Amino acid sequence: EAGGGAAGFFIVEDPAGYLPQAYAELPEQLWFISTHNLGALEQMADQAKTSTLRNASKIAEAKGLPTNPILVNGVAFPVLDMPSNTWQRIRIVYASIEQALRLTFSSAAGSCALGLLAKDGIYLDTIPRNISTIYLFPGARVDVAVSCSCSTYPCSIVVKSAATANA
Repeated sequence: EAGGGAAGFFIVEDPAGYLPQAYAELPEQLWFISTHNLGALEQMADQAKTSTLRNASKIAEAKGLPTNPILVNGVAFPVLDMPSNTWQRIRIVYASIEQALRLTFSSAAGSCALGLLAKDGIYLDTIPRNISTIYLFPGARVDVAVSCSCSTYPCSIVVKSAATANA
């Protein structure tokens, strides 16, 4: 179901005082990242003898759209606008049927810092852990702190991935 988009968030809030105040008060964003390998979904549709998604990759190709789209909250090619030098907490859920992602953040007008806070809902013993890439596998959940420096507002951050399809 995840490859077709039938997945979502379920957030359990931290008890009061559980996190250090600096992290508990970060502005928060929820990102539901999904990949939809239309070729693999077509194969599944053929095996299931259903017409749903049977020609999905052909339709996408005819319209000049990707056949292996990566969506963030249902949006392709997301750009994150945020104030410069302000930390944000991003809670990520990754839904996919087969592929891993390696996410990086970049800004044309500056640089970004990432701090890993939690993996699969479990906080690290020491937070944050400085990282340069977020590694995601199907079903992964991760909480990161992100801050970017830019010379102009808003700080537009491009989220990139080195994802590849298996089929």
